[in-house]
Parts: sequence; C-alpha cells; structure tokens
Amino acid sequence: MGEVTIAILSDAPTLTTGFGVTTKRIAAALHEAGWNVACFGLKARPEEVIDSTDYHIWPAERGGHWTDSLGQFLAVMRPRLLVLNMDAYNAVECLDAIRAAGWSGPVVSYVVFDGLPVGKYYLNAQRSCDAILASSHTAASYLRDSGLQVVGVAPPGVDQSVFAPYSDTASLRRQLRLADTTVIGVFATNTERKQIARVLSALPAVRDELATSRILLYLHCRPTGYWRLADIAYDLGVGENVIFPAVSAFDEMRGVPTSGRWAASTAEARPDGVLAPEVPYVDRINCCDVVVNVPHSGDIEQVILEAQACGVPLIHTDDQGVMAEAVGAGGVLLRACDVGIGRTGERTHHIAPADIAEAIVLTVRDQALRARLRRAGLENARQYTWAALETGVCNAVARCLP
Repeated sequence: MGEVTIAILSDAPTLTTGFGVTTKRIAAALHEAGWNVACFGLKARPEEVIDSTDYHIWPAERGGHWTDSLGQFLAVMRPRLLVLNMDAYNAVECLDAIRAAGWSGPVVSYVVFDGLPVGKYYLNAQRSCDAILASSHTAASYLRDSGLQVVGVAPPGVDQSVFAPYSDTASLRRQLRLADTTVIGVFATNTERKQIARVLSALPAVRDELATSRILLYLHCRPTGYWRLADIAYDLGVGENVIFPAVSAFDEMRGVPTSGRWAASTAEARPDGVLAPEVPYVDRINCCDVVVNVPHSGDIEQVILEAQACGVPLIHTDDQGVMAEAVGAGGVLLRACDVGIGRTGERTHHIAPADIAEAIVLTVRDQALRARLRRAGLENARQYTWAALETGVCNAVARCLP
C-alpha cells in the first residue's frame, strides 16, 4: 500500500475545528495502515504545516480561492482515492471543484449533516460518491431510508486520557481566581448556528435567580464575529459577568493548547474580563459548573463528548436527531420554542433564553441532578472512542480500491 496515495479534502489536521480534529484522526489512521496520505488542508496557512506531521499537508490558504491550487495538488500528489470530510452543504461545492480539476477517481464521503431532513439536491451529490460513511446511527438510517448505501457508522470520539475530570477542581478554581464562583461555559464559535446570543440573553435571569453566588459566563470564542458579544452583554446589564479568551483576535480555528502545565501567576482570570492563553482547553472545561451548547442545528458536536468526558454537566439543544443521539442520557435536553428550516432543508431548533436560564439554575442548584448527569455523561463518553472512525475510514478506503 505504500505506493498508493490517499488524498483528504477537509479542514487541515493542524486546526482545532471539529473537521480539523477528525481529519487528523483519519489521516493518522490511514498513514498507520500503510497508505501514503496527502491532506488538502482547507483554512491552513503554509507556515503552519512545515514538518508538522508524518504525512503531507497542502495548505489551501495561499491567497485567492482555495480551488486555485486544487488542480495542482491533485496533479502533484496523484492520489488513487479521495476522502471527503465535511458537511453535506459544502460537499456539493467540493465535489464540483474536484471534477472541474479533472478528478475521476473514487470518492469516500464521510458526510456530516447539520440537521435533518436533507434536501434532495444535497442527497443527490452524495449518490455520486463511491462509499458513504455516516457519523451517527440517526444519519445512517436517514440515508438508507433515502435509498443511499451506507458502508458504516463512524462517529467521532474523545480521548479520555486527555479529556477527564480534574483531580482537584477547587484548586483549579482558586488558581484562576474563580473560587466561590458559578462558572457557565460555552465552547462554540461566534457564528449564527451556535446561537451564543441566546445564552447571553439567559444570563440576567440566571444572575438574578442565583443572587447568592458570583456568576461568570465564559465564552470560548471571539468577542466579535457573527455577534459583537461584549456589546450585547453590556446592553443586557451583564457585561461584568462575561469573560473571554485573553486575545481579542482569538483564533477559533487554532484554539489553545489542549492540555499541559501552566503557571497560575500568569493564568488567573483577569479583571479585564479575559482568561489567559496559558490555560489549556481541558482545564477551561473542568473549571465550569455547567457547559451549555445550544446550536439550532448540528451533527455530533465535539464539545458534547469533551464536556461529558470531563464530568461536567451538559445542557444541550434537543434536535430529536443526531445531536440528541450523541448527548444520550448525559445531558439536559431542551426542546425548541420555534422550529425553522435551514439552508439544506434541515429543521432549526431555537431554544428560548428562559428555558436555558431555567435549566442552568436547576442544574447548579440540584446536586442529585448534577451527580446523575456526571455519571451518565462519563458513561456515554466512554462509548465514543476514536476506533470507530479510524477503522471505518480504513475499511471504506480498502473497499473502494481495486
């Protein structure tokens, strides 16, 4: 297999996006199985990929549109098969782009659905692929009911040697100057789909209801993106209750170190409303009393598994679909107050701020509920190892190669 090159088209494995994380696992598994691997790394810059992995990463951010260098990538790498790792909406553009670049080889699609149902236009694009892997049983059943063949179910995973409950949360909070503080965490990009503004809108009611506690909402995102979140917080009267990562230009695609040691003297929660970059991602999750994730649509959100693996109670959108499957019994699921239709025909589930506030207050106050969510979350996360994705992709690739 060493002479056979497999190409992957997705977010670069150097990034901390959900697609970046899964691409890293897919590429490493294919490399370890004996194939040559070349990643056409969307959103990657040339300086980020030099000697970063044992396989080749072609940074797509070279100025201009990413399709400008796709043909050169395919001509230089000469892959025998291409793995597509992205959502159904973007897959249409990418499939058109590879065909325009002259690609006629087999395609394995690891397809993600940001909600169900999916319009025929997007499903028909998947029909042109040689093998389809689904990320969840819910999505696999939907695809099969729609007449598409699914070769496997391969959910993303969580590394429980990294994401685990903190041994001394009280000490962690003291080091961050968060003692005697109720910390609500939101780990999501500042984009419309993630609906962070609804959590902000819930915060005044949470603060008023939990008046005996100091309340902080930690938003692990850029203050300015789809929303100007700091401005909204001050308009709502909760500006002093919201903190962000330290750098105003915080790069959501590149994140902070996942784990590691840091000096408490430099990583305290600062009075200017930020959390210093020295604090690793896992510690940021572990210092939370509750993690809230209420996108109006989505697939298996990585933070679901990460929060559960850290033993932190989770509040999440109930989409009655893929996301709810991933949460399982390890979270408080919130039903939508309004259901709309998204760009691929999927249902969009908007959660009322009042319902978010009620769930946060209940979870913070009810110790029995917190203990139950912790147990159920840890048990659910244990089911999501990376082996399913790594094995599933390798099997799909082998199936498609002559």
